[in-house]
Amino acid sequence: MKALILIGGEGTRLRPLTLNTLKCMVPIVNKHFFEHQLSMLRKYGIRDVILSVCHMPAKIKKKIRSGRKYGLKVKFVEEKKPLGTGGAIKNAEKYLTSTTIIMNGDILSDIDLRKMIAAHKKSRAIATIALHEVEDPTSYGLVETTKKSRITRFLEKPNWAEVKTKWINAGLYVFDKRVLSYIPKGKNFSLEREVFPQLLANNENLMAYKSKSYWLDIGKIDKYIQANFDVLENRFNFPVESSKSLKWNVRVGRGTRVSREAFMRGPMLIGRNCIIGKGEYNPLTIIGNRCKTGENVHIGRSIIWDKVKIGNNVTIRNSVIGKKCEIKHDSVLNGVVLGDGAKVTAHSRLGQG
Repeated sequence: MKALILIGGEGTRLRPLTLNTLKCMVPIVNKHFFEHQLSMLRKYGIRDVILSVCHMPAKIKKKIRSGRKYGLKVKFVEEKKPLGTGGAIKNAEKYLTSTTIIMNGDILSDIDLRKMIAAHKKSRAIATIALHEVEDPTSYGLVETTKKSRITRFLEKPNWAEVKTKWINAGLYVFDKRVLSYIPKGKNFSLEREVFPQLLANNENLMAYKSKSYWLDIGKIDKYIQANFDVLENRFNFPVESSKSLKWNVRVGRGTRVSREAFMRGPMLIGRNCIIGKGEYNPLTIIGNRCKTGENVHIGRSIIWDKVKIGNNVTIRNSVIGKKCEIKHDSVLNGVVLGDGAKVTAHSRLGQG
């Protein structure tokens, strides 16, 4: 069986972090997000992967190449213009020769693909959609089903008066090749708003696979932060780069030097080849590779990407700092998101308080 991952979007909800970085390449505990999805597929014996790309395709192609280093065989299908979720699948039609796993490129999940595929085959469905239950479904695509999990209705971003269930489309599917006949070639076409309603209108057997597994759409800043913290707190098992453990649940990468006067409390992860100065480093802190911090630095509940320089007497809380940023001395950042290469001048006060 093959898998198709849809990674063509611009990641607008994650800006400014995605102005220079593809959404699928944002770091989760210092590893690219796409590495989880590839690892998940490999775990279930899926070796052939197609990546549907559109925005900044050269970056992901250069990183993954043939897929050999991930234990996979990877092919790329490029959209010359955005084609939507349905159009992107149709664009990859020449590779979709049989039943295929389809995944949105921003979903972090540990769903059991083996069980989902088995349920799909047993039901003889044209497509099976993974569903996830949420407390507030009004921001998602709601999916109504029969007691036997046959899908009867889709409702996009309902108001509370319309909510009869809390199961939403989880952005992960098993598709029979026949689904492709419902998608026009070369046209921007939506799975959620056009393909699935057509399948229901034609009385096709469209099934749901309800899962209580971990699930998170990382496409917004708050959810991206949550994904990192969930991994640090062991709510989700994500591959972490090789590192050594210090006391107080702190992990440090190869080549990193930590001052004896750095007070640290985890969970915390520091990447490779960093220089960590005197200061206080509090729980839920992630520091990328080749970063440098000065003296009397206070950092907590923050994610710092690679090659960031932080001066003396700097406080950073509840923030995300992009690659190659520089924060000069005596500055305070609280609740801030900085894009790549931002420079914060000395004595600055950014964010809340």
